[in-house]
Amino acid sequence: MDIGKDFEFFGDQAYIPGGTVLGPILIQIPKSNWCKFELTLEGHGPFLSPQLIIAAEHADEQNIAIPLDLQSTTPSGSVTYCAYVSNYRLTKTLYAIPSLKKCSISRAKARASVSSSVGLAVRLLRKGMFECPRLVTKTLLKENLWFDFAPRQTSSTPLGMAKSAIELAARNFPSPDQFSFGKDPRYSRWTNSRFETFVPRRKLPATRMPFPLAVAIVATRDATGEGLTLTTNSLRAAGLPIESIFLIDAALILQSEMASKSITYNELLGLLPRFDQDSYVMCLRDGDTVSRDLLDICSDKISKKNPNFIYLDHDRLDHDGSLFEFVFKPDRSPNTLLFRNYPSRAAMAKISLLTELIDRTPRVTSTGIFGLMYGCAIAASNLDDSQMVHIPIPAIHLRNQSQFELTECARQEQFARNQMTKIYAPNLSIDSSPQGGATWHSKSESRKTVSILIPTRNRHDLLKSVVDSIVHLTKYPLYEIVVIDNQSDEPATIALLEELSHNARISVRKFDEPFNFARMHNETIPELDTDCVLMLNNDTEVTDSFWLTRLVDLLSLENVGVVGNKLLYPDGTIQHAGATGGLKGPMAHHLVGLDDVGINPQLSFPRDVLAVTAACLLMPRSLYLECGGMDEKLAISYNDMDLCLLVRASTGKAVVVSSSGGVIHKESKSRGKMFSADQQKLLNDEAEYFESKWHDCIRPDRFYNPNLSLERDFDLC
Repeated sequence: MDIGKDFEFFGDQAYIPGGTVLGPILIQIPKSNWCKFELTLEGHGPFLSPQLIIAAEHADEQNIAIPLDLQSTTPSGSVTYCAYVSNYRLTKTLYAIPSLKKCSISRAKARASVSSSVGLAVRLLRKGMFECPRLVTKTLLKENLWFDFAPRQTSSTPLGMAKSAIELAARNFPSPDQFSFGKDPRYSRWTNSRFETFVPRRKLPATRMPFPLAVAIVATRDATGEGLTLTTNSLRAAGLPIESIFLIDAALILQSEMASKSITYNELLGLLPRFDQDSYVMCLRDGDTVSRDLLDICSDKISKKNPNFIYLDHDRLDHDGSLFEFVFKPDRSPNTLLFRNYPSRAAMAKISLLTELIDRTPRVTSTGIFGLMYGCAIAASNLDDSQMVHIPIPAIHLRNQSQFELTECARQEQFARNQMTKIYAPNLSIDSSPQGGATWHSKSESRKTVSILIPTRNRHDLLKSVVDSIVHLTKYPLYEIVVIDNQSDEPATIALLEELSHNARISVRKFDEPFNFARMHNETIPELDTDCVLMLNNDTEVTDSFWLTRLVDLLSLENVGVVGNKLLYPDGTIQHAGATGGLKGPMAHHLVGLDDVGINPQLSFPRDVLAVTAACLLMPRSLYLECGGMDEKLAISYNDMDLCLLVRASTGKAVVVSSSGGVIHKESKSRGKMFSADQQKLLNDEAEYFESKWHDCIRPDRFYNPNLSLERDFDLC
């Protein structure tokens, strides 16, 4: 690496800004899976967190940063760092970052050699087998299944055979790329070949930013110089000039080269009108870091759409440099956003949106900078898709927050939510926090009448259970029950239907045709005189007296057309919490079997989804009629999901799944199991018809992140 070609020398030293990239590196590449890369630096340093950079090959990828460990020092001042790297990675274009702080270097050289560190590999393997045995076992099989070991045995002496075995193990053992475990082994393995932090795409930072961006770093009361330095260094390495970085309420002042100035939040608000209104602002905490590719990643979207708000996926950066706790987000989801600030700090807002929001709702400024950004997100989500852009790349790495910070952030967000719901949900009061989930209630008592439709055939025990639970528990007063009898012939069921028909709140209607879930509702709903219809399976049971109240309250959201309920199996695990397009077929329920009291945040707040199940589905009767009802070609399956997609496509209304629960579903027991070839063919035909009808709408699912698997819901690809 010729430092003199790119940098000016003062005496025998080049003074290089923190995060500067050296290269490209030209080395001879050994023929071995395990290679040892060494970087020797001569100069006065300081050399902080040196890294080897593996260049990306495609514009939509980020490069990979591999941390270098200290190997040795010499009395003359040279320092050698090393890392075990696969042969495959060394064939790529390579760069090096000597330091994340400003340093002085007189010379830098690199080399790679064959590594026979079988002991290290075995230690890593043992560690991996302990932490994630399935993952490591699959890796071993994949790497060695078709390897021909015999030709490598070149000696018949015990010593020669031992050396051959060591060489073979070193060359064919799963490469170092397979041994990045970290705090979250599965995520480390996943991200190791895709994304990393402090990653350059250019040899040197650009002389001109691709779009104007100001970053406010909020320093907490216990902020350390280390955290602030880490954040500012990552921003500088991404190409932001000093003038674009501001410290908000900093407890300590950094050197002038790290940020332009320390200002208060109120001073920042005063500066907003002076900024270019087409520029963007991002807010971070000390200790947060950004990818070196951040500006490149966002500039393409900005040049094409010029959005008001941009947000990215994010994860967390551990103290050892590994990434964990990924947060992969949906595309624009206005109703989800009212209950949960899913963009978090991984977001940029256009200054014009900020100033417009402040003019429109001045009190939102009292929430603090993070509350203000949350308010901008809610405002942008109520515009069209082009004005709120999601970039599904984890290019921002947030640090963990203390309990005090979490409490303060929740307070700011709740205040912002209260201000924004006055505009976008004026009849709904929402209380939500990352720790406690979400609750909501209508500010004024709803007067909507609801018809609860329960199709049934025999199984009097199930029908009696669901009707009794509704009658005895439901607090919402304005409902009636309509039982749709589909050719019941068991005496006990016939007697129960006769008994129910004498209840003033319950009516029984006949459907004297072969089972067709869609057709029986299409015939019944037009004859009703009610505001809303609620489809409810006969194999359900109500357990919460406010189940219907909460569903009706969610329907008060202006852009919501369909509300489904979270459903539980009798053992308390999830049966339904929304459906995902393309999951395990055309569309499927997600999070099935997950413990309802588990830690998955998807279960704790209402969310926008593509579809919900008609096992418990509420919608306005007028909307059902406007859409033409259910598709009767889907007699058994997918008719409810088809209806949800039809509502969204024809009216633009959203589909929301409630998190309140309160209903147990015993999973289609009334229809029994289908084993015959004819019945299975019917289900397959309906699935093919549904997919052909909605293929372009269900793949990709806008509410399901493309980094997640369609084989294992909410899991890594």
